[in-house]
Parts: sequence; C-alpha cells; structure tokens
Amino acid sequence: MGILSLSLVVLLLFQDFVLILLLKDNFKRYKTGNLPSYPRVSILIPSRNEANNLPGCLSSLEKLSYPSDKIQFILGDDHSTDATKSILEAWVKTMPNAAFISIQPNPKPENQLNGKANALAQMGAMANGEVLLFTDADCLVPEGWVEKMIEGLGPEVGIVTGITTIKGKSNFEKFQAFDWWLSLGMVKVLDDLGVSITAMGNNMLITREAYDKVGGFAGIPFSLTEDFEMARSLKNIGYKGVHQISPENLIETKAQLDFSSLLEQRKRWMAGAFTLPVYWKVLLAIQVLFFPAILLVLWFFPVIGLVAWSVKIFLQSHFIHRFAVYAGENLNYLDLLLFEIYYMITAWSTIVYYFWPSKTDWKGRQYL
Repeated sequence: MGILSLSLVVLLLFQDFVLILLLKDNFKRYKTGNLPSYPRVSILIPSRNEANNLPGCLSSLEKLSYPSDKIQFILGDDHSTDATKSILEAWVKTMPNAAFISIQPNPKPENQLNGKANALAQMGAMANGEVLLFTDADCLVPEGWVEKMIEGLGPEVGIVTGITTIKGKSNFEKFQAFDWWLSLGMVKVLDDLGVSITAMGNNMLITREAYDKVGGFAGIPFSLTEDFEMARSLKNIGYKGVHQISPENLIETKAQLDFSSLLEQRKRWMAGAFTLPVYWKVLLAIQVLFFPAILLVLWFFPVIGLVAWSVKIFLQSHFIHRFAVYAGENLNYLDLLLFEIYYMITAWSTIVYYFWPSKTDWKGRQYL
C-alpha cells in the first residue's frame, strides 16, 4: 500500500512539473492585429435576483471601448423577486443600443432546459450580432473585453473562452480565486495542445454561425452546466474552441459567501465535469487522490512524505502564480502556500456532497 501510494504521489509531481513546462513553452496568445472592420456584437446578460450586483456590472458595460454603434446589449430578468427588473428597465431606457426581456417559463418543457439556458435561449433569439458575448450580472468586464475576445477568432473557431478571477480580501475569497486559477490554468494548457474541452459561461464568445448550427441553447442537451454542454456540442459538429488569456479580457466576479454555497456551486460544476473526456477525468482524479495517497506515504515513509508534499505545494503554487501573471495578476506566494489546506478540504467535501442524495439548488431552483 505504501509503495502504491508513493507511486501516485510521484505521478502527481510529474504531472505538475509537465504542466509548468507546457504553460511556459506552449502558451498561446491569439491576436489578429487591428480589426479591419468591427463585427456587430450582441452581449447577453441574464439576471435573477442580482439587484446588489447589477450597478457595478452595468457601469463596467458603459465603459467598453468597442464602438457603441456595433454593440447590442440584451438584458433579461429571470423572475427576480428583488429590484433586478426595475434596475434593468431603467438602464435600458438610457441606452439606445440596449433591449430588455422578461424571461418566460420554458415554452418547450420537453427540451428540459435549466433556468439559465432557458433565459439565454430566449435572449439569443433577439440577438442580431455576428458574434454573441456572454457574461453574468455579478461580473465586471474590462474596457477592452470585446476586442480581445474577438481577437481569438480564427479559421473554424466557433467559441472563445476568456479568463475570470475572484476579487476579495479574505482568505476564503483568495483561496476560491486560486482554485479558479488552478483549474483554468490546466484547461488552458490542454487547450493550447489542441484539446478543447470546456468553456466558461461568464466570459464566453460564440459566433452567430456556430450558435445557430447547434440550435442555440434550446438545441443542446439538458445540463446543469450549459456552458460545458455548449462547448461540447460545438466541438461535436466540427468547431474549434480557444482560450484567450490576457489582462484585457480578465473579468472579475464575486466569491461564494460561505462554505455551503461553495459546495452547491461545486456540485453543479461536478455534474459538468463527469461529462468530460476520460483524460480530463484522470487529470482531476490524480489531483484529488493525491491527498489520501500522501497521508499513507507520511505513515509509511514520513521523511519522503514531507519532502514530496512540500515539492507538490511548491510546483502547484508556481503553476498558479505563472498562469495568473499571463492575465496580469501578481499573486502572493505565501497565500498560495496556505491554499493547500483549503484545496484539500474543498476537494473531498465536494466529492462527498456531489454523491449525497440531495437536489442541486441553483438560484432558488432545484434540480435532480
């Protein structure tokens, strides 16, 4: 048992070392140069009980540097019980290039759309852009977001994923951000190797052509992670996906307020992760199984275990730090070292919670 556990630990250390090398030597930036013409863009933002977050989000939209006559804003209220609807309606009245929609219940229940996919399907039907951009109401977009996302387009590219981080001062908020940097960094490494596996709905671009070919969000299979499913559906019909990482398209979002809501979020993401290809599941499994393996190594080989765990923390911290630098962020190494405790607790808590026989609660809606 001790040798087997040690072998798994060594495999994880090798994996992390390879990830660092690939991030350093194979990192791809996509830049088409000055745009010869600005394609018309539709920006879709669904909202459900986001009254506290919308002022910041809407303010950031007003500062976008993309030509305003080439942007269409589509804002949807999905049965909010707070002031979301009135905030959206008031903002739309001040913006000649904005439209508001009250989301209706799923008109085709047999499609089994989740709440957000249903909202996006109705909003997508209103979009007149050559390119569709998606973010969330709790996000702040940078000025050059639209241009940088468009630069990711190329031959056969149907979907471009940006980068998102969590801003916060508490350790709980910082550690959530590090978790995002680690996961998105691994996704970026695989994507740059030509293995496009997923997208992220709060920072995502889809060409109108690709969107229509899959039938929009109404045409994809049911999933609690509609962004995962959209990326997979586009790949299945031959479109490429790329991950565009830079300071110009780094979106800020909010952290989960407590551990309970964090587990709810992770449970929903796990539903999407289980639909990913086998090689991605193996990559995630090695990360998670490291913790029981290292505890066994510490039991059988205490000194080797301490050295191995220290090396793992160093490699992981270096990978996160380097990836964040590409997006214009400089993380504190001391905070990164402390992140390991959080990562161990959340990784295994998420697995237990995912298999716990309970419904997934998302924005006040429950799903099996």
